[in-house]
Amino acid sequence: MKFKKPNQHGVWAMLIMPFLFGIFAGVFSLYHLLFITGWFLVFFAVDNLLFYIKKRKKDKGYLLSAGMFGGLAVLCLLLLVIHQPALLFFFGMMISFGGLNIYFASIRDERNVLNDLSAVTIFSIAGCISYFIGREVFDGEMVKVFIFSFLYFVGTILYVKTMIREKRNKKYKWLSYSYHLLLVVAGFLCHILIGMAVIPSLMRAVMFYGKNYKPMKIGLVEIANACFVTLMVGLYFLK
Repeated sequence: MKFKKPNQHGVWAMLIMPFLFGIFAGVFSLYHLLFITGWFLVFFAVDNLLFYIKKRKKDKGYLLSAGMFGGLAVLCLLLLVIHQPALLFFFGMMISFGGLNIYFASIRDERNVLNDLSAVTIFSIAGCISYFIGREVFDGEMVKVFIFSFLYFVGTILYVKTMIREKRNKKYKWLSYSYHLLLVVAGFLCHILIGMAVIPSLMRAVMFYGKNYKPMKIGLVEIANACFVTLMVGLYFLK
């Protein structure tokens, strides 16, 4: 059995931010602890599975790890579903989008924008689950949790592409600049706290462009930015 250690620092923010958004917008429950445990196990399982799929030289050790984490995740999430059967709706959507990620991994086209958007959608749905666990309703606040998560993560994808994979592509540069500017404008139209939350995202998209930063530094900056966004969004929901 082998374990692939996650090497993308920004992914931790994607795992945790929507979960916290859902709690801030809703009500904390002890079932949240069960969900976050299962959610991390799902991530480890999928990460090892995708790594196994895209490797030309297959190592079943990663497949065994995926199975172990997946089994534990099912146990945790099954207890949640027994408590709140409606959660099957959210998990079903996650699985559907997860199928796209598996497909792109199998054809080694993980840079495809649809693959990125699919992953972002899955992470954002996790925020909806977190909200539903506390409130047990489908309402406008849940929609906000999804939208805030989705829009922020799309911006993160564009920024990271301009810093690593597409750093010489001027189209991505201006797409990132434009997107982040519109995000700030939309944020202030929503609420001053949301507008303030995304200002640093615009600043780092413009100021860091063209800099030869190592992926670790880029990831650490993203974690710091994610903490700030989480704080401001939390203040917005708790106001």
